[in-house]
Amino acid sequence: MHHLADTEATQRVGRLLATLLQEGDVIALLGDLGAGKTSLVKAAIASLCDVDEDDVVSPTFVLVREYEGELPVLHMDAYRLSGPSGLESLDLALGSGPVAFVEWAERVDEALPDERLVLELEHQDGGRRLSVSGCGERGEVLAAELEKLLSQGKS
Repeated sequence: MHHLADTEATQRVGRLLATLLQEGDVIALLGDLGAGKTSLVKAAIASLCDVDEDDVVSPTFVLVREYEGELPVLHMDAYRLSGPSGLESLDLALGSGPVAFVEWAERVDEALPDERLVLELEHQDGGRRLSVSGCGERGEVLAAELEKLLSQGKS
């Protein structure tokens, strides 16, 4: 568990995460409304695709946004999906192409690839608490690498 004091600390996690990602990586983001999921993703996408964070827009009403860069990126918001079948109907082939950030991943968990990094953000003491875990071999590697960077005081 990591305490993130403010939005800037959350954005730093996104920038650190961006340094670890490879094609096909899936990042599942869990947490309540306003917990920092989009702030973290915006910082990561800005780093990966060399765009301004203000140009990274939440996909809440369009479900998926695509960004081009050294690594192509999909940014999804599963809040409005009807569940795992809603994600499957989008036919995105998650895990085999662009890096994919999935906000509200708990709503579509069964349709996500087995290999993924899981980031859970919760409100805590005026800031946020971040929990990092991995599913599958690649997810566990990403979790360990991110934990290492965070434990070095770079969060």
